[in-house]
Amino acid sequence: MAFLPPIDTSVNIPFADTLNGGEGKVNLLGRPSNNQGIDSLVAMIANKGMAYPFKYEIAIRHSVGKFDPTFSALRLAISCESITMPGKNVATQEIKTHGPVDELPYDIAYAGDVEATFKVGGDMFERRFFDTWIDGQIISSKNFSVGYKDSYSTDIEITQTDLENNPIYRVVLEDAWPKTLHPLELGDEKANEISKQTVSFSYRKWRRVDAESAGFLQGILNKLDLRGRLNRKLENLLGGDIPMIPTAVGGQIISLPFGFDPEHLTSSAGDIINQNIGNLLG
Repeated sequence: MAFLPPIDTSVNIPFADTLNGGEGKVNLLGRPSNNQGIDSLVAMIANKGMAYPFKYEIAIRHSVGKFDPTFSALRLAISCESITMPGKNVATQEIKTHGPVDELPYDIAYAGDVEATFKVGGDMFERRFFDTWIDGQIISSKNFSVGYKDSYSTDIEITQTDLENNPIYRVVLEDAWPKTLHPLELGDEKANEISKQTVSFSYRKWRRVDAESAGFLQGILNKLDLRGRLNRKLENLLGGDIPMIPTAVGGQIISLPFGFDPEHLTSSAGDIINQNIGNLLG
């Protein structure tokens, strides 16, 4: 009786070296080894860690009125308390030929606005910025004239980071603009709270982009070295020690110079930083 020669049933697959003890392939028909079990999968997930919703940052780079665009982008990145990562929906149509009805895709819908909430500083910057954006560029409240979309829309970047502040996922909202400036609630019972401004952004579409480079805020923090270099520059500029304020930014507590914290920013501090931010970034 003739016998078939031995057949190699193992195949190379991605991550096989992780799942199969470093051998680089997995036997599809044979009995899995101990390293091919759930424990290896769990170990692989644990090695990558998990994504946490409090680790994020945003970048809104848009020129509005007399606001300095670089300082405005930095201020909004710091004061943003929450934002929604957008989703998408595949539009389908039911088609029947023979047998059961089949559902086939024909378009992608980017449904819903993206909402962001900002902590409002003592100068009301966060509300004044978006109010000026809407009234000065989108539609005038005086004569109701509508601006050109190219002049009032911009790209908004949303980055998910890991616990070490490394970017792991990034999307860009294309042609985004503030659609709704939500009411700002006031009241006697809010004595121990700070004001928060919610803004809803409309956009044409969103796309996923490379997340290897640092995001806007982390890039500024790295470039300025706010814990050291910026403090020394401001000290030379203003004289004396600059108090560093512990501030929650993108889910982490960092020390920011007095004036960058939305709760302590004053017009004079903002003017001084605006005049020198270009040199500091150089």
